[in-house]
Amino acid sequence: MVILFFWQTSHGQNQPPTVTATGYQAYCTGSSKAIAETISITDPDDTTTSAVYIQISGGYVNGEDLLSLVGTHPNITSSWNLVEGELSLEGPATYTEFEAAILATEFSSSSTSPTGSRQFSITVGEPNFLPESQHYYEFVSSPGISWTAAEAAAASRTYFGLQGYLVTLTSQEEADFAGQQASGFGWIGATDVAVENEWRWVTGPEAGTLFWQGLSNGTEITYANWNGGEPNDYGSGEDYAHIAAASVIRGGAPIGAWNDLPNGGGGGAYASQGYVVEYGGMPGDPVLNISASTTMVIQCKLITNRNITYGVNKN
Repeated sequence: MVILFFWQTSHGQNQPPTVTATGYQAYCTGSSKAIAETISITDPDDTTTSAVYIQISGGYVNGEDLLSLVGTHPNITSSWNLVEGELSLEGPATYTEFEAAILATEFSSSSTSPTGSRQFSITVGEPNFLPESQHYYEFVSSPGISWTAAEAAAASRTYFGLQGYLVTLTSQEEADFAGQQASGFGWIGATDVAVENEWRWVTGPEAGTLFWQGLSNGTEITYANWNGGEPNDYGSGEDYAHIAAASVIRGGAPIGAWNDLPNGGGGGAYASQGYVVEYGGMPGDPVLNISASTTMVIQCKLITNRNITYGVNKN
């Protein structure tokens, strides 16, 4: 049994729902499969919500993978976001109706030979859950916002008592999730403003951690995900890190790689579009039983000459 998570922005005393579900299944090429086998939602102070978001949070292949709502759900409409790998289920509707819609959400792949596995996260509210880090992530659109303003704005946000902060990306899985499956590009919680060419995380649980020293040919201390030729401290100085737009990715760097910019951002493709907020891991955060995921493994059972054989696609 796994416990999926449902959450929403909380500025008052709204209590979080508790959701239990099962879901560890095999997927075979050319088919579609429900992402969850069972689900139950209980909430001490609400019976309805406005939307549920289901994201392929692990193993997503853009352009091949798809989540679809099947059947009839009169009070719920669905839409698929290819970039984020996310299916939106829009209400308002009761939790019972959303339970039925979640059970009717199916995964499929257009690939003739998909591999690996997929993880699915389910939320009430825009932010998404990454099983690898057990944290929550939210891109906030705010075109033209400065890094210092974004840092303050992120710190003012909470989710069911979890303190928000400008995102710190300390693994490739986390960087890919925030960068490749975000609806925009923007500021992250890193700067070298204190000591030139010493890049530190200055927000969240990792505040003060040195992760990079030098310019683009510098030394990776822990983990970094710089764009090709970055950081370069271009012009009069660039002391703040952001997720770069896909159009300026170069040098073999992955989509979601980082660039350094001045506090106010740059122009054109280098203009800030917002910032990424992370929730989780802060001192004083409440212990919430609202996070988990379901998993689907790519595996096929083939019947040949009345003998059952197994064909398994794997990495």
